[in-house]
Amino acid sequence: MKILMIITSSPLGTWLAEVTRPYWHFSERGHEVTFASPQGGAIVWDKLSDPTLDGSFEANDLVSLGFLSSVALRKRLTETVPLADVDPEEFDGVHVAGGTGAAVDLYPNSDVERILEHFWAAGKVVGAICHGSIALANNVSRVAGKAATGFTLAEDIEAEAIYGPGFIPNFPQPVMEQAGIEFVHVEPQGVKVVVDGQLITGQNQQSASEYSLQFQHLLTGGTPVTTVA
Repeated sequence: MKILMIITSSPLGTWLAEVTRPYWHFSERGHEVTFASPQGGAIVWDKLSDPTLDGSFEANDLVSLGFLSSVALRKRLTETVPLADVDPEEFDGVHVAGGTGAAVDLYPNSDVERILEHFWAAGKVVGAICHGSIALANNVSRVAGKAATGFTLAEDIEAEAIYGPGFIPNFPQPVMEQAGIEFVHVEPQGVKVVVDGQLITGQNQQSASEYSLQFQHLLTGGTPVTTVA
């Protein structure tokens, strides 16, 4: 199967684990993954998510370490497809990665809206994690009444101590709630994955592995470990 992975083009960057862990779970199961971003070309990642750098929050992230050690995989992150060029009909599922940059250029975004609308209309898997979940608010008529999660307001308030006040234009939780989403979450840095029909969401980077496994179950018609709760 083919999976589209949407990644931010913002200089704030993505969070590596939200790219590398889904990629690893998907590719190891034989799925073909295409990386795309608003501007296309090279994307960047938050230095705090890079296990090769001093001060990283992810020093023990062996999946990202393995990804970065591959010249071929690193090259792919310099060659992302512009969202304007994406034909969603070619894909069986979509994953929207997070990182603070996702709250800058994935909402509002007409290309994201167009792409996600296809997946909704076709009954395909729609997935998003962390700040990437803000992208769901582009398609209000599709998500109103749905249960979903993403980076919480409490987690963003904690993040302001690191990045500074106003580091992103919108926080995911209030935007998603304004779109009519039933926002479900646990404590900051806790693992939470929510499945509601064809929609799957993860709260944060700590949820990336569980999210990826459940995305796989949903994509192939298996039974998720947990559902809406």
